[in-house]
Amino acid sequence: MKKKFNKDNVSNIKTKFKNKTEELFDNTSSNFEQFKQFMFAPFLLTFVISIVIGYSFSDVIKSLTNFIARFIGYIWSWIFDFNGSHPTASLLSSLSSIVQDSLTLVFISYIVFYLIKTINKYLKKNKSQQWGYDQAHEDALLMQELQEKNNNLIQENIKLQKELLAELRKNK
Repeated sequence: MKKKFNKDNVSNIKTKFKNKTEELFDNTSSNFEQFKQFMFAPFLLTFVISIVIGYSFSDVIKSLTNFIARFIGYIWSWIFDFNGSHPTASLLSSLSSIVQDSLTLVFISYIVFYLIKTINKYLKKNKSQQWGYDQAHEDALLMQELQEKNNNLIQENIKLQKELLAELRKNK
């Protein structure tokens, strides 16, 4: 026995399909929004940035320490070895390592900076959720603006009082 499709059955199927599709998109959107909040949370980003840049910075420090040690060894051998040959290859190698690690640090910092700017611009619409947002600084700027307005009102009030006193002195 075959079931016949009529307009009501087709309409019900369309409605169910539409409802399920909307439910799926709403659920996916909600999950994506939660994932965005997790991935781009200011404290998590601060932690990740600290680790990445700290690791690069530690490489620069290690290279610098290696260069200083080799430089001291080179000076030592130059002073106390009288054979006339003072190889500089290891000294130049450690110097190039410092330059390489420093450039790596700069490039990583540059990429992280623009990544954060992109996240703040396109993924975080609320200013207070953006990385680097400082509520205390925003409050201080607002207070400064209010104090300037208050000072202007006080100056205007003093000016009007002086004019009023001058007018009263004329009328005496």
